[in-house]
Amino acid sequence: MKAKELALLLDKQAYSESSSILHFYTQEKGYQTFIFKGGLKKKKALNQLGLYELTYFKRPESDLGIINQLDFAWSAFQMYQHPQKVLLVFFVADILKQTLRHQGPDPLLFDFLRTQIIGLETNNNDKYFPTSFLAQYLMIMGYAPLLEHEDPNHFDLKRGVFDAAQLESIDCIDDPGLVAFLKAQFWPTEEPQFQKEHLKAGLQILVRYAGMHIPGFHLDKTLEILHETLYS
Repeated sequence: MKAKELALLLDKQAYSESSSILHFYTQEKGYQTFIFKGGLKKKKALNQLGLYELTYFKRPESDLGIINQLDFAWSAFQMYQHPQKVLLVFFVADILKQTLRHQGPDPLLFDFLRTQIIGLETNNNDKYFPTSFLAQYLMIMGYAPLLEHEDPNHFDLKRGVFDAAQLESIDCIDDPGLVAFLKAQFWPTEEPQFQKEHLKAGLQILVRYAGMHIPGFHLDKTLEILHETLYS
């Protein structure tokens, strides 16, 4: 069956001297894997998180499609030129590779990812991107915490609850400024900018929260690099 798809490139692997295995999240079919025969000889740019239009053939009984044609659906000019943005591309791709492998089609999710990638290209404040993206992604994937109090002063990671009740637990965040920052990542407001230490600590907490609720999720290496570069 021949088809055409709008797709976001998540990962690529060498298949032969001239061909690649490409993993995409597509608009109509969800997570899909393709072989791009002769793609390396065509010198086509295969950028992680690149948005492409695919024309491909796939047998109903096969998990592997064959790409006939691959064209840019949107071209980034800044994202792959600046070291900080390249690092954020790896950060997002790492998250998506871990969480989308069995994900079916979801128009809301695809539109969210497309908007976030285009935003990364045009955004001038990269330091706020990781916490905002991860929190909003957790929301759209169904891992949103509960907001039990409009002005919470505690965030229970294990229960996934923002509340005013104090709990004696190593999984409970009770720093008022940090709790306010974390809440704002899930439910954005027009509040003044937070301190740099909130960005760094907040990202670490959000990754820890995701690891508690998503089986096998970890960003140890990526998180270490972000801390050393983006928040140094």
